[in-house]
Amino acid sequence: MVRVRKYRIICLKRSRFAAKGDADFISDWYGGSELIYWMPEFSGYTQFKHEAGLYSLESIADAAGSHGDWLIEPIWVEEI
Repeated sequence: MVRVRKYRIICLKRSRFAAKGDADFISDWYGGSELIYWMPEFSGYTQFKHEAGLYSLESIADAAGSHGDWLIEPIWVEEI
C-alpha cells in the first residue's frame, strides 16, 4: 500500500458557513460550517464526508464551475 494525496471538492454555493469571530481559529470556523461535497465522478452533492468523491489533481482539472464556485480539501488515502 502507498499513501497518495487526494482531494474532496467542497461546493461553496451549497455550503453554509459559520460566523467567524475575531478570536476564533480557522479550524473552529471550518468545523462549525455545514459543508456540501461533490460526489464521485462529479455526480451530484452530499453533506456526508464519507460519501464525497476523492479526486486527483488531474481529475480536478475537469471540474466545471467558475471562479469561487468550489474549493478542495486535501487528504491522504491508502491505495494498493
